[in-house]
Amino acid sequence: MSPVITSAHDVESLTKEVTCMKMLLACMLKSMGQVDAGKAILRMERQLSALEEGDDKALFSATLQQIKTAYLA
Repeated sequence: MSPVITSAHDVESLTKEVTCMKMLLACMLKSMGQVDAGKAILRMERQLSALEEGDDKALFSATLQQIKTAYLA
């Protein structure tokens, strides 16, 4: 496992992480047929900016940052 990608240890946080990953993967799959990976990441960032402030936005943001970091590694 990459040290860049981490997961929570409690069930509630892990459930939220899985939900975020499903959303991220859906965005990537929709984008891959049309654009390159850089544009797909921009699309995910737009999705992030549309979320209301709170725990879900913070978790989505952290997950997206980890994916971007892993992608650039």
